[in-house]
Amino acid sequence: MNKEVLKYRQSLPLEEKIKLTNERIKEWYDAWGGEVYISFSGGKDSTVLLNLVRKIYPNVPAVFVNTGLEYPEILSFVHSIDNVTILRPKMKFKDVLDKYGYPVLSRKISMGISRYRNTKSDIQKQLRLHGGINPTSKKKQHKTIPIKYHHMIDAPFKISEQCCVIMKERSLKQFSGFGFVGIMADNSFDRQR
Repeated sequence: MNKEVLKYRQSLPLEEKIKLTNERIKEWYDAWGGEVYISFSGGKDSTVLLNLVRKIYPNVPAVFVNTGLEYPEILSFVHSIDNVTILRPKMKFKDVLDKYGYPVLSRKISMGISRYRNTKSDIQKQLRLHGGINPTSKKKQHKTIPIKYHHMIDAPFKISEQCCVIMKERSLKQFSGFGFVGIMADNSFDRQR
């Protein structure tokens, strides 16, 4: 989908947005033969998605990953919803930070910093910081760390995007099926894409 289509869809009246969403829900459900679940965080986006999906398919399970970092009010809300499976990560948050590092600023920036720190080639390091033409592939490579965060490459602690991967994504792999995920395009450029 391109930016113009997204902008158009965002300008639609609520009823039309719901109609389009219901079509996508049915397509996803049918594509996986009903072997689906709702990735449920207890937040507003996933709660809206939960309601939309269950209006069409009332028995679709929801899956919540209790990382141990959630507010008590979120846990209480999640426990009030029917047909929610609660999973726990295999690693504790502190252990993830000790082994992999802290998620800083955003997942994308944390990944860029981690990859920069683990890159041995000076040329690749410069490409990660400034972008340019990769001399090996002859292709344009975009910088992975915005200039305003270059100072973070020397931070005196580990930095990594692995927190979400280990705490949430790996936990969800314990559950069979294909997840519905509710995200807002306004939350980030990657989500918008």
